[in-house]
Amino acid sequence: MGRKTLNNQIQHTLTQKARIGESRHKAKEELKQSYAEKGEKMAFGVAVDGIHSIKTYDVYKEHCERFASWCIQEKGVNKYTKLEDIKQYATEYLKDREAQGKSLYTLKAERAALGKLYGEQIECKFENKRSYKDVTRSRGEAKRDAHFSEEKNASLVALCKGTGGRREDIGKLTPSSFFVDKNNNMFVRFEQSKGGRDRVSPVLPKYQEAIKELISTKAPAELLFDKIHNGCDVHGYRREYAQELYKTVCDNKELKAVYASQYAPRSEKNIKGEYYIAHDKERPFKGLRDNIYIVSEALGHNRLDVSVNHYLK
Repeated sequence: MGRKTLNNQIQHTLTQKARIGESRHKAKEELKQSYAEKGEKMAFGVAVDGIHSIKTYDVYKEHCERFASWCIQEKGVNKYTKLEDIKQYATEYLKDREAQGKSLYTLKAERAALGKLYGEQIECKFENKRSYKDVTRSRGEAKRDAHFSEEKNASLVALCKGTGGRREDIGKLTPSSFFVDKNNNMFVRFEQSKGGRDRVSPVLPKYQEAIKELISTKAPAELLFDKIHNGCDVHGYRREYAQELYKTVCDNKELKAVYASQYAPRSEKNIKGEYYIAHDKERPFKGLRDNIYIVSEALGHNRLDVSVNHYLK
């Protein structure tokens, strides 16, 4: 058998790590348990083994192949070089990408891809920090919004505003995705959401009737929508959901307790205060961490600062 090119080796290595269809969230919980059994606590940022979605696999493969191409062009390595031999250039490559002005999001994605390829964290700190001020999506009206009628798509809008799902989440919902507790509080179960993670989110009370009416027109396993209108600002509605949910848990202690019961107790390392405070001149924020935590879990985010900076401010 002939020697494999770097790209061949990349594809082979990533394919061996593929766990398509398996729950990433479950894998992470099992990893936490293995640490607990050893009397240790899993450090923040420890990655789970495997790649749990086709999209992630494709993105990682593209990033890794770009790294290999850079090594060939900039370092003069042979395309048949062993993959392990170019690992030494990973940090230099990432710093070069940063010097080219690549966004922090892209840089972190490339670092994660190389870390997955080599099965270890790539040590590289980036200078530029991403701010919520750089994020403009869904904070104003986009051009495509003009081609979308909320009145004609009232059921879709209610579903988005009532559940806070991402576009991919909304497109997978069926009547079987919803359930009610003993007090008739309604929830939605998102399966294989971003990162392969499952989650449960409260359905906001003001949209429950509209969603129940929509559900009644479909068979249990039938998709509520075959296609999500391209002009539908799903992320904008997701932001509205977050703000409405936050207001609800702040104002209604009973519902707060009901929603909190769906999630594991909040646990933040080295955090003692009960309030999250953002000292920002333009948009200062102060809120109970327990309330923000419920919103974060409903949105599928692990970090409270993401929920505050991108959804609640």
